[in-house]
Amino acid sequence: MSTSSSLPKLPSGLAVPNTPLIAAALKYSRKHTTATTVNHCLRAAYFAVLLSRKLPAKDSEAVDLELIVYSNIMHDLGWSQDHTFISKDKRFEVDSADLARKYLEDSHYSGDWDKHRVQLMWDAIALHATPSFAQHKESEVTLAHLGVMADFFGPAFPGGAITIEEYKEIVTAFPRLEFRDQFLQIMCGLCAYKPETTYDNFVSDFGVAFGVDGKGKGKEEFEKARRATTFPHTLWHSLLACKQYE
Repeated sequence: MSTSSSLPKLPSGLAVPNTPLIAAALKYSRKHTTATTVNHCLRAAYFAVLLSRKLPAKDSEAVDLELIVYSNIMHDLGWSQDHTFISKDKRFEVDSADLARKYLEDSHYSGDWDKHRVQLMWDAIALHATPSFAQHKESEVTLAHLGVMADFFGPAFPGGAITIEEYKEIVTAFPRLEFRDQFLQIMCGLCAYKPETTYDNFVSDFGVAFGVDGKGKGKEEFEKARRATTFPHTLWHSLLACKQYE
């Protein structure tokens, strides 16, 4: 993978905004995550721009491609292995969104970002792994989410929106670099490092299926702890307990 801060135009003509902010964000992502994670984020950015050309617009306003690409590049900062960089008590998506917002606020690029634009960016990152929310939000939030999902589904993306040729072009430009294995280790690592942040989202499914080390360690203990936090064991029991006061 090239370490250049300039993002290429692909042979098909597909390109993403190559602004100074995008170059700086890419450098920041490379500093705090792995080359494998960076390539995943870049593929997501290119897939998002590709899908922005294919999917019907939600409104008449032009889509903010710089916002989408910035969000995609920064969306997995919460995967950092530096535990002084990420939180102990927030979902990785929220860590990523908070870090991306802080970077923007601390940089000299923030002058072009009003409060609404910053909030859209935060939402795009925080909701990128929650389709039941992201798909019903603004176009930028939806497209950032779909770009990430496209990197997992590839040509099997719902509706056939990604062709085999388009998929191969983007993956050739930004190779997977053993992404599958690293993704599993990151998900299970989050279950080990801050399990309470995973219980109400998809990350905990990896802890249940693969344990906290990706090889089955602690599966039963993790599942028992997660089950105790589910709504039938919390909200419903709490409602029953309130009966004595009614």
